[in-house]
Amino acid sequence: MGADESTWIRPRGQAWGNEAQRAVLHAIAEDVARRSGYKVAAIEALRSDGNLEFVAIAGSPEARAQLLGKAAPLRLEKIVAFGTRIDGWIHIPEERVDDETREWMARYGHTPDIPESDLADAWRAEDRLVRLLENPDGELRATLYLDEPLDGLRPTPASVAAMNAEIEVMFDAVVSIVERELYGEQVRMVTQARTALQSVRPGLGVGDFLSEMSDAMVAAMEVDYVDVLLAGQREPALEPYTPFLEQHMRRVLVRRGHLIVEPTQTWGITTTSVPTPEVLYDIMDRRGIGSWLLVPIGMGEEYLGTMGLGRKNGGPRWIDSEINAAIAVAADVAVTVFDARLMERERRLNAELRDINDYRRDMVNTLAHELRNPVSVLWTHLDLLGQEQVPGPLGASVEAMDRATRRIEDMVADLMALAAASDPSLTPALAPVDVSACVLECAEFLAPVAAAEGIDVRLEVTEGLVVEGEVAGLQRMVANLVSNAIKYTAAGGTITLTLVPDRVEGRDGVRFTCTDTGIGIDEDDLAHLFTPFFRSADPEARRRPGTGLGLAIVERVATLHHGDVEVASVRGEGTTFTVRLPLAPPADVR
Repeated sequence: MGADESTWIRPRGQAWGNEAQRAVLHAIAEDVARRSGYKVAAIEALRSDGNLEFVAIAGSPEARAQLLGKAAPLRLEKIVAFGTRIDGWIHIPEERVDDETREWMARYGHTPDIPESDLADAWRAEDRLVRLLENPDGELRATLYLDEPLDGLRPTPASVAAMNAEIEVMFDAVVSIVERELYGEQVRMVTQARTALQSVRPGLGVGDFLSEMSDAMVAAMEVDYVDVLLAGQREPALEPYTPFLEQHMRRVLVRRGHLIVEPTQTWGITTTSVPTPEVLYDIMDRRGIGSWLLVPIGMGEEYLGTMGLGRKNGGPRWIDSEINAAIAVAADVAVTVFDARLMERERRLNAELRDINDYRRDMVNTLAHELRNPVSVLWTHLDLLGQEQVPGPLGASVEAMDRATRRIEDMVADLMALAAASDPSLTPALAPVDVSACVLECAEFLAPVAAAEGIDVRLEVTEGLVVEGEVAGLQRMVANLVSNAIKYTAAGGTITLTLVPDRVEGRDGVRFTCTDTGIGIDEDDLAHLFTPFFRSADPEARRRPGTGLGLAIVERVATLHHGDVEVASVRGEGTTFTVRLPLAPPADVR
């Protein structure tokens, strides 16, 4: 092994997924073991740090105790080099494995105690059967291991084919769960963290802003401490090691990484851990911190500081979603800190650089206005619910929790709606639906939101238009289009909702249009609008929060009702969405 010894230390650091996701994968592993004819089934999920972590092990308490929650570097060559491919699986026979790979497998896997057999085709203790689980784009998401066949024999094309017939449906399920962690859960966590950041009052100085931001994040996320140490700032508890920490975090910034600090070991920009510096251990010990997530704050290559999120002793490990949320917030904090420092320089040079100072002031006013708008929406709804005010410093926390809860509920509802609308096996219960009433009720429901934003909503609705469809889906379709129009239309703008009779592919139907005078959509984005999780790269559009699911749901609902949706937009002038629905589905699909 020699110089490679250090690379054989099993990584720990962060963890994959939450308990609910792990429970589902464990249930899948148990089902695979029951159906496959193998005693042991184990699932490894790919983490964002490039390591594979064992997240579910069924059939072997010994392997579960040894491997569960632990990760290994991604070394596919160790799997492929000595294996034989059989109908999507890779069988690695014991006799083909060299000594180095055998030692690798012993360190990162589990070798059961199996009696030797004289049969030529008998399964041996160091045999491996593995399947690489990839998404439709061919990207690895997980691995599935099977061990200890119940018949004691090595796999054959016939036995693997029979096994696949029993468990093949599980492969996509595992990939789907891992992808959900990669996308849905991460979007939820990033939204939650950014909501906490947006709850901070506008116009504060850097110190007050960071203080309120820290309190809001502690309230909104599962953390006990949030600290920010800006570049050049001295922290007495760290002296004389502050320059050393800054130097190291600058390297972390360049590598676009993070550090996870525990009392004895620290994981970060290398594939292995290093001993935790004594000064950090002392700080953690005094504050009762069991795990620290350190994320650099920077603009490009310029280091601005470090954000630390701490959990008390006994807290959970950091999962990918939380790490990505912290990185996203650090990027937003960097913008605020960077702008604040520019303002300070402009004040010092005010006499000579008045024009530049005015420009920066306009920029800051714009930023404050953008932050004030979501706060105004919150207060409007709170007033409608009784005008109850929480006194003192708890106000910011209540704001963060209230907004985060509603965002989470929206995300969950959107994901569920998209899943239901995309499942061809789910046939909606069709009934007469008064589409005119749907549009009018939606407009009435969202009128307070539009009014709070200074947007005029106009209606041109033909009453009594009824289609045969699914009422919840049609209500969500209309609500998503109107909500999007409000979100992307500035104060003083207009939204026009039109519903009229129409002909859809030679059949009687209705045409619903939602027209706004908002920011419009770039031509390059039009082809991707109905793709799930798609968000425009346009900075002005990205300033509006969203999941990228609303329009995908609209398209699925329209298709489910044998209709269609199209969009026309001019950048800077506005957008029109047009949905056409037949009064009833074709006779051959009733």
